Parts: sequence; structure tokens; C-alpha cells
Amino acid sequence: MIDAINRKIITALQHNARISYAELGKLVHLSAPAVAERVRKLESAGVISGFTLKVDLDKLGYPIVALVQCKVFRTKERAFKAVVLDCDAVIECHNVTGEQAFLVKLAVASMSQLDHILESFCDYSDTNTMMILSTPVDRSLPETFFE
Repeated sequence: MIDAINRKIITALQHNARISYAELGKLVHLSAPAVAERVRKLESAGVISGFTLKVDLDKLGYPIVALVQCKVFRTKERAFKAVVLDCDAVIECHNVTGEQAFLVKLAVASMSQLDHILESFCDYSDTNTMMILSTPVDRSLPETFFE
């Protein structure tokens, strides 16, 4: 399913999800309808699950981004998940291996907002918070995919 042409299509969409099928066709030497059909098949197979927009959180008023490791208390996992789902500041939540069962990424406007959210987590888990200072690598595919 992932032949050289599909790799090129995915790579092009990764760099610019708004590229037209005509432009994409020129890149991979196919007609626009042929590219559209390939993209549709990639979507149907679940390889492509959506087209996203990258935003600058700081410019949108969320200058503080943090990763919170959460060691959820025994029997509190369901309640913890409900709190995380209900928290608008949560932009990612991962159930991970190891002692810290969840890794939560938050974007907030102020330290007091972060403090309030961490307090809400305390009824369900122990937390360890790390502030994101910069992001030197930000990609959704490994570089080896593009080779």
C-alpha cells in the first residue's frame, strides 16, 4: 500500500496539507484524479487520519506549555481520565508505560491557571511537571520515512 508514490504524496501533504491535487500530481507525475484516488485510499486505510493546522500557541495567548507526568492512584484512573477530558487546557494525553501512567501536555495563559489545573489533578494522581522551553524537533513522522 505504501509504495514510492504514496510516500511522496504523504511527504508533500506533511509539508503542506493544503496542496492541490493538481500540484500534488505534478510532484508525483500523476493526474489530479489519480492523486485524489490515492489520497482517498490512504484515508480509507487509516494511514491519513486528517489534515491538521499548526498554530503558534504563544501568539494565541498560551505562552506556557507543560508536560505533566501523572502517577494515577489505584482505582482513580477512570475519574482521572474524566478530569483530563474535561480540562480545556489539555492538548495531548498519553497512557504510557512505567511508573508514571499518563503524560499530559497542557497549554495555559498563566502560571496561576497551570497551578489550578495541577491542583485538580492532585485528587487523582501524583504529578511531576516539566515546562517546555523550546521544541528543537517537531515532526509527526520519523526522518527515515522521507528517505
